[in-house]
Amino acid sequence: MKRHNRTRVAYIAGRLITGKRIASLYDFTTLTDVEIESLPDADRIRELDFEYNNYAKGNAFKYAFRHEFTEKHAIDLTINGNTFMGRITGSSAYFIGNVRGDSIYIFDYEDAALLNYRISGCVLEDEVGSGTSPSGRLQRRE
Repeated sequence: MKRHNRTRVAYIAGRLITGKRIASLYDFTTLTDVEIESLPDADRIRELDFEYNNYAKGNAFKYAFRHEFTEKHAIDLTINGNTFMGRITGSSAYFIGNVRGDSIYIFDYEDAALLNYRISGCVLEDEVGSGTSPSGRLQRRE
């Protein structure tokens, strides 16, 4: 599975399972902080984040989700508690993983790779906003 697809999967699983509006993930494989805005389909991810703006942790139990990031590819994700599994359509990429606190673990079957991410930044709601604006502040975790 391509690196940006791994990050997409980590973002979506982390967003839906924790309920946090993730702005960045620390990738322990590359030892880098990945800003969600830097992904090739950041506009579609912003739409996903806006759509799930009021999404609360715990709603993801036994849940099926699909995120189309190109015309030919989508992430199909099934969530059961803190565990998720899925595939990327139009490819041979399959994965399974779980979320524990701010840590997201993924096993990529296509590359036989174990991946580890940590939520390193979240978007905070505007202090006076109604929570419907996709803008916000970035909160870094120490």
